[in-house]
Amino acid sequence: MSRARLVPALARIALAACIAQGTCDAAQPGPALAALRVASLTERALKLQAQAGQAILAERSRRALAQAVRDLDAAVRAVGVPASPAELHESAAILRLLVADYRAWTLKAPTRDNARKLGERAEEIAWEAAKVVRLLGEAGRAPPPLAAKAADASALSQRIARLLLWQRWGIATRSSVNELALAKAALRADLDALRAAPATASEIDSELQVAENQAAFLFAAAYRLDSGAEGARQVDFVAKASDNMHESLERLVSLYAER
Repeated sequence: MSRARLVPALARIALAACIAQGTCDAAQPGPALAALRVASLTERALKLQAQAGQAILAERSRRALAQAVRDLDAAVRAVGVPASPAELHESAAILRLLVADYRAWTLKAPTRDNARKLGERAEEIAWEAAKVVRLLGEAGRAPPPLAAKAADASALSQRIARLLLWQRWGIATRSSVNELALAKAALRADLDALRAAPATASEIDSELQVAENQAAFLFAAAYRLDSGAEGARQVDFVAKASDNMHESLERLVSLYAER
């Protein structure tokens, strides 16, 4: 399995383990949830760079990319650099350095070459963020499980859109088709798990319905792109649906965390 496919799989395994052990509702979940958001926002910035590079919703993409970078800065600050244990301290410090390097690359011109390099750095950030989440869980500071699933779903929505945009841009790798299929399946599983959760507040149910609707639009646009139908129009649908999913799932992260 390539690292790009292994990272999200390991993150979901770690989440399932903390649920099984009953540690996901431990005190002080903030840094772990922030680490999950770091991974999600990194993927979002990568997707928005691809949009800007192809002049897809050009002005909107530039504004959204600037906001994503600000949100990423805030998320990595929220992770902090815990003093102990030593492995967690080191991993969180590395994550901060990786994000700082990534941030600098997001400010470069959105070219194919820059996108490839950003993609490599995004994999490193996702790997380190998953490690931080695991170590925080072992220290009794795991994220609330439903908030974590919503954050994972947000990252997957951006990854799906980014892989589709990379295909259109001519920079997809040989494994991209399989990665895209895995991301779609994982997103469906996350949304199904959120829908199957015990009774929730009406505000959560409404927001989850929005996310599910946007996922349907995203999957439909992806299918039409694969079928060669109205390429430019479907790419706009991919960009908008993934943007809307991100906003809805970010709100869900906050709502679940408040619970």
